[in-house]
Amino acid sequence: MDELEFALLNIGGTSFEEFSMDYLRAQGYEVHESGSQGRDGGWDARIELGDQKGIAHASKRKDWRVKLRDDAEKVEELEEERDEDYDIFVFLTNRHVSGEQELEIESEIKEEYGWNLILHHQTRILGELRQNHTELADRHLGVDLGGGPEYLDELITLREERLDKIRDRAEEAADLDEGPTVALHVIPNSVFSNDKIRLNDLSPPLVIGDTIIGVTETRGKMRYTSESMGDGYAFIRNDGLFETATTGMFREGHEEDELWINGIVDRRRIGLDGGVILTLRQALESLSEAGLSGVASVSLSLLNAENAKLYYEDGIKRPYESQTTFGETRYSTELVTVDIGDTEIIQDVEPMLSEVWRQFGKEGGTINIDEGVWQRGKIDVSVGDLNPGDK
Repeated sequence: MDELEFALLNIGGTSFEEFSMDYLRAQGYEVHESGSQGRDGGWDARIELGDQKGIAHASKRKDWRVKLRDDAEKVEELEEERDEDYDIFVFLTNRHVSGEQELEIESEIKEEYGWNLILHHQTRILGELRQNHTELADRHLGVDLGGGPEYLDELITLREERLDKIRDRAEEAADLDEGPTVALHVIPNSVFSNDKIRLNDLSPPLVIGDTIIGVTETRGKMRYTSESMGDGYAFIRNDGLFETATTGMFREGHEEDELWINGIVDRRRIGLDGGVILTLRQALESLSEAGLSGVASVSLSLLNAENAKLYYEDGIKRPYESQTTFGETRYSTELVTVDIGDTEIIQDVEPMLSEVWRQFGKEGGTINIDEGVWQRGKIDVSVGDLNPGDK
């Protein structure tokens, strides 16, 4: 995550309202603001774009799809009250929206109301600020795009350095079993600062794929946990970096050199998605307890898993293995952003998990999550739970 993305995610409600007005005007809209604003940065205005008329709404809420649908209902009521016909519905959010999510919600609004939805989301806004409207970044977000550190490059470099250690079974990964590996990294935005956290204030980190805390100790500048069987570890460093890696999620397949990794919750395993969510939730809570705040960047990596297939269930609950092997010797997802201390992270990590599922050939992404809501299976453990309806 770079400085601009961090600033956009953490912008205040009033500031987001002011930013939204200026941003839309910079995009060529005529904006007639209503003056209505909520604590979440919610705001609306009458807009015109050429010969098209409509209403714009903006919100910082994490459940942006819920807010968008609620706002669309209000716009329909306004359309009837004023006896007007709107052509466009514009919605601004500072949250990440995947391409698939954008296409789905555009189709939904078109079918339901007949309007063209124009969605200005995090990626689109950041691109416009960097390429065409650097003055808005300076004025509203306090970020000078004329120079400065490349935070995203630094984050990726740090992650790659850590993956090299895991691949080579060096340093903290020295006791990790050989074989295909799943790794999860959480990198707080403050990781490159001089601020340190007190290790004694940290809850023991949870190894990905496990449901109980293993053997925990303090190793120099980190709080370290290892599983008793030696196939996984987790640690939090005093700069806030969280890392966990395991070989325990993989099982031998039916053919020689074939592997599979469980994608669902069943009686024996919590699956890849469940493991990521529970472990990430535990890590964020620990970082919050240690006094960190703000946001963190998260990525999921698979090493030496090129022959692995994904195991899940089809619509009638029958076991199924993906016909597509993972195909990559070293693979990391795009970085996603989460709020430190926030337990409602499912919709934040859905794009990351779906990216991995698509790598296995499941074009629709993960089947465990639908619009930020956990759908399949149930997990009850001491460090957290996943239940249908949990966000």
